[in-house]
Amino acid sequence: MKFNRVFFFVLVATLALLLTGCGAAPATNWPGLATDGTHVFLADGQYVYNILLSDGSEVTVPSADGPVPARFPLKAEGTKSFSAAPALTGDGQLVIGSSAQSEHTLYSFDPATGAVKWTFLGLKSPWLAGALVLNDAVYAPAGDGKLYAFDLKGQKLWEFAASEHSLWTSPITDGKLIYLATLGHELYAISPAGKLVWDFKLDNGVIGAPVIADGTLYVGTLSGNLYALSLADGSQKWVKKLDGGIWGTPSTDGVNIYVGTVQGTIGKFYAISASDGQVVWSKDEEGSIAAGALVTADQVIYVTEKGRIQSLDKSGAPKWQATIENAKLYTPPFLAGDVILIAPMNAKFLLAAYDLNGAQKWTFTAK
Repeated sequence: MKFNRVFFFVLVATLALLLTGCGAAPATNWPGLATDGTHVFLADGQYVYNILLSDGSEVTVPSADGPVPARFPLKAEGTKSFSAAPALTGDGQLVIGSSAQSEHTLYSFDPATGAVKWTFLGLKSPWLAGALVLNDAVYAPAGDGKLYAFDLKGQKLWEFAASEHSLWTSPITDGKLIYLATLGHELYAISPAGKLVWDFKLDNGVIGAPVIADGTLYVGTLSGNLYALSLADGSQKWVKKLDGGIWGTPSTDGVNIYVGTVQGTIGKFYAISASDGQVVWSKDEEGSIAAGALVTADQVIYVTEKGRIQSLDKSGAPKWQATIENAKLYTPPFLAGDVILIAPMNAKFLLAAYDLNGAQKWTFTAK
């Protein structure tokens, strides 16, 4: 699906020029990752791969011709393309939509076998964002600007018209409501039954999902404004203007909010006080920071477009760093147990695992 990759990079670059004035910024959520604790599911191009976390080997299933990789689809079809984080349901389904130009199906499949469980057809635009699973329902943001709700058998429950633009941002939840941000400057709080609870008008569009902590929702816009909003009613607590546009999902440890920005080809990484929005510290980067950061007990890890993985302690001092040769890093670092997963673009491999001290444990290359 090389053509689709080119198409979407051109589309994202156009969005960057139109909405941020920052230059051609990259996508923030591609490839996509999910895990069940034993396996990692990597959505990248034609396939969703099923990989063992322990050693990076690809899971196989038996066939008449011998073992074959347990990918979805089992055979390349030349029409599908996958770029969002797969959504894992409580009964073991993986849900993901095709982001290809011409094939716009939402799929549920069994990751152990690659067998399709159910599909949703009829859209004329791609699925660009990952779905949310809450209780026994799947909430999927679509390219037609609507949020769709399905039961676990694929029966559509309702649809919510959120935007005139394609939905690029995954919904999140606090266990009670569903929160959805859009390119059309809207932020919605929606009940699981599909009813609007409150909404808030932002200054610009959103690519990265919001994050929730201690009754507050934090969201960054393409203009570089970081908002703190009350979960109760959507009222604004504070807003902070940062240098560059915010493309990734903010991260938090409950004390600070950590977020990177895109300023053309360079970036800046911030620690912002969660209580009042003041800058605690910042760090300039040679490459743009389009993905959200990973926060652990004692470190903050982010990636740059120039292929660098940077770990800082909570005061902003460097702990370790690694570079993937010739790679561009747009997917957030992903923590699975005690392993940090990095999904690069343009590298010799599709996925790499690092320990918490930055030592590489394994890489995965599709065969």
